[in-house]
Amino acid sequence: MKRLVLLALSAFLLCSCANKSMTRYETLAPVLKKEGFEGTIQKIEKNKDDIYGKNSEFLLYFDKGMLYHYAGNNKESIKNFEKAEQVYEDLYTKSVTNEAAAIVTNDNVRPYRARPFEVLLMYQYQILNYLAIGDLDGALVEVRRAQIASEALYQKDKEKVNDNGWLRYLSAIVYEMAGEDDDAAIAYLKAAKAFEEGNISMPKEAWEFINESLTKMDRADDLKNFKSQALTQTPKATEAREKGQEIIVIGYAGHSPILGEMYLSGTFVSAGAINLTYKDGKTGRIESFTLIAPPVAGAGSGTFHVGFSLPQKRELPQRASLFSINMDGKMRISPEKVANIDAELEQNMKDENTTTMVRTATRVVIRTIAAQKAKSATNTGNGIFDLVKNIAVDVGQSQLEQADLRVGLFMPNSIYVTRIPVTEGTHQLNVSALGAHGQIVGDYRLDNIKVKKGQKKIVVIPAIE
Repeated sequence: MKRLVLLALSAFLLCSCANKSMTRYETLAPVLKKEGFEGTIQKIEKNKDDIYGKNSEFLLYFDKGMLYHYAGNNKESIKNFEKAEQVYEDLYTKSVTNEAAAIVTNDNVRPYRARPFEVLLMYQYQILNYLAIGDLDGALVEVRRAQIASEALYQKDKEKVNDNGWLRYLSAIVYEMAGEDDDAAIAYLKAAKAFEEGNISMPKEAWEFINESLTKMDRADDLKNFKSQALTQTPKATEAREKGQEIIVIGYAGHSPILGEMYLSGTFVSAGAINLTYKDGKTGRIESFTLIAPPVAGAGSGTFHVGFSLPQKRELPQRASLFSINMDGKMRISPEKVANIDAELEQNMKDENTTTMVRTATRVVIRTIAAQKAKSATNTGNGIFDLVKNIAVDVGQSQLEQADLRVGLFMPNSIYVTRIPVTEGTHQLNVSALGAHGQIVGDYRLDNIKVKKGQKKIVVIPAIE
């Protein structure tokens, strides 16, 4: 009887453990809409243990770093991204095998290690933060850290690529600011390679600046290695070099996707296969597929029904989709897309899907076997008590499995960039954030942008609502 009570109590306790990832966006999205970036930061600070918890420490600092960046509080953004980077580095050196061996519940009990594109995005924001406070040396340090991280994360396996053309392109701009033209040329080369391997078309303006830089450094032959045709003329990039000054507008458009749950069910055949069925979130059709199943100790040659959830990309309504710029009341410019976070997340999930699926199904089978043995070992012969006990064990076992829905909450859906050659002096920018059908959804007016001789002035437009 005592054992029965303990089992039932454990089951109910497990059922009460809510998935923090399920409520994080629902809690913070209304605050962002009503109270803006600063209000959302305050909400996070007041409720960080409930909203994030210790195992999502990277995301706590990552999200705050993003929000402080959008709010223009670059020093606080730097501090939070530094903490996120430290968490990432500490987890990177920790044994994943030892950590995984302790998991008997679900992936949410593992410390969140950050997705590759989140790590690279973090360095982009840090570079821009240092440039915003006028610390070029600090920006250069972040560029070199980003290079090390990029090389460590880089993979090229069919469609699986971890690199970022915009980060490489931004690094080249920083090297130019520092007068390090050789390093800038190398960064431009890597930017071109990353753009061509990535999920967006080569931005025409970026390609022009890449051509201009490499031609100037007598490296025009390197341009022949790319799919994009080498340019014989680079009027905008040449004008920027001849004038010596630029205004570089970086626009964050829309809100990146979050993760919801996709339920799969089917049959696990020990040392054989897993046959699973699910409803496709995009098409609404019922799909099925089969995977090779690893052997599970204690399973014998039996089959087991399995049911579990996996993360599925959940797209959000996009208020801002692109930008239009009016320069000094006479020049209209349309920035080009240089990063697609939506596509980055989708590819990352595709890369990890099979591994996550097999790991989860195996874990569910192990717990199912354990639960059946526990029920048999604790039978009392009392039909009612045994029924209650068995239900409690089954409910508790099923509630243990929760999909890992963790992802950065405040990334943009897309990043747009344009470089505008200007004369030394004061300039005016009117930036309009546009919806998918070209309607204006936000206006950003900057009346007194002072550009010094030889300066590359960066302006950030955070239209992520």
